[in-house]
Amino acid sequence: MCVHYFFFKFKNTFFFRPIEGLLKTPVSQVACGSSHSVVLTKDGQVYTWGEDSRGQLGLGNRRTAGTWSPQHLTSLSALPLVDVAAGGDQSFVVSVSGAVLGWGRNQCGQLGLGDTKGFWGSFYP
Repeated sequence: MCVHYFFFKFKNTFFFRPIEGLLKTPVSQVACGSSHSVVLTKDGQVYTWGEDSRGQLGLGNRRTAGTWSPQHLTSLSALPLVDVAAGGDQSFVVSVSGAVLGWGRNQCGQLGLGDTKGFWGSFYP
């Protein structure tokens, strides 16, 4: 069984807490940004959670409150993916063909698109 954990510190004692939404999902990769996480499962599905103020979760719109449990990015379900990465407020996936898709904050051109427009819920190669 594959178990995933959050890591907490409490009075100088460390303990782990399972991520309930991924307990039955085999994960191959995890990437973390400043305040969000991205997971690639062994069957190529992507889940995100955390702060979403810059659209870094890829859920279709910016959510100031974010989401604190893994959310499946169904918009990427049909694309065969092999890698995930995350920056401060950006997320990226790599497809089997080598295409890189990114979303989130792009204030300084972090998405590599040649401009500084942010993208929320849209995936751009």
